[in-house]
Amino acid sequence: MKYIDQILRDNYRTLELRKFGLTGQWDTLLLTPQFVTSRHVVALIFSTDAQVPRLVVKIPRQPGDNESVRKEADVLLQLKSLGVGSEQGAPEVVGVLDVGGQTVLIETAVVGSLLEPHLVVQDFPRALDAGLNFVAALPCTRPVRENTDWYQRTIAGPLDELASLLPADTEVARLIERTHEVLAPMRAEQLPAVVEHGDLSYQNLFLQPNGRLQVVDWERSRLDGLPAHDLIFYLQYIGQSQEDALSSRRLQLRAFENAFSPGGWALKPLAQHLRLRSVEPELLPYLVIATWARSAATMTYRLAGQAVHEGDTGHVQAAVTADRDFWLWRHAVTDWTVRAA
Repeated sequence: MKYIDQILRDNYRTLELRKFGLTGQWDTLLLTPQFVTSRHVVALIFSTDAQVPRLVVKIPRQPGDNESVRKEADVLLQLKSLGVGSEQGAPEVVGVLDVGGQTVLIETAVVGSLLEPHLVVQDFPRALDAGLNFVAALPCTRPVRENTDWYQRTIAGPLDELASLLPADTEVARLIERTHEVLAPMRAEQLPAVVEHGDLSYQNLFLQPNGRLQVVDWERSRLDGLPAHDLIFYLQYIGQSQEDALSSRRLQLRAFENAFSPGGWALKPLAQHLRLRSVEPELLPYLVIATWARSAATMTYRLAGQAVHEGDTGHVQAAVTADRDFWLWRHAVTDWTVRAA
């Protein structure tokens, strides 16, 4: 904490921290995420006696692993230029510093209550509307005519990277091959590119009193994403919350079935969102499969900061195959596709 506090003191005037309520004294709460895929150490900065943080400071967990911090900073700056800032639910960059070879990102803190599962259960329609409105407000960044390479860029490329991460894993190789087979009818379709957060799930979601969603952790985001990816991801989270299925893979798969199989509760809002994006609702099952394949493939990026000993990828393989999104992907392209077709 002293390290972070000193950075703020050294840059107090340059970053104009007084306008965020920091008047020479503040309190710092250090968070160290326990997820194996987390690449950040996070500090919440509170003005004296305040109940909510004013700023968030992020530094790499591993010295020199600056890529993730820089990516989030770049995305937030580009989002701001597209008109997506605190009013639309995203933090805003206060400063990006280079301190002894470490990239330090300082951004505004979001406000609202953490959208925990019990809050979803208390008012499911409100949680559903918050997610629908947030995703609908994310802008389209490429019209169809400028997005002809969407399949290679958003699906094939990430899956190729996952295959490279685990070249000896035959199950992953079979899943990738099967995914391309199942998605073959979608390849010829024309889709726009949209801003995509990539991780609309627990601990990243905050609900304001007015019902607006505020979202943190944009490190997995991209500006040329796939329509409905974020919404599918979010609907899985609130469905799991509704069914008390967050801690069980079996129950998570059941929540998936209840949401996305024929007659599922999530199909109507998804179809409405696809029409908003001028995408044919018939593509919905393919987009569901693509969402979980792509999300599982982000493990390549999320594990990039982990030290991999030559010839020993066992812990990386375990992290990939234990991940919820990997389970959903495997289920979607093996069991679910036959019944959903």
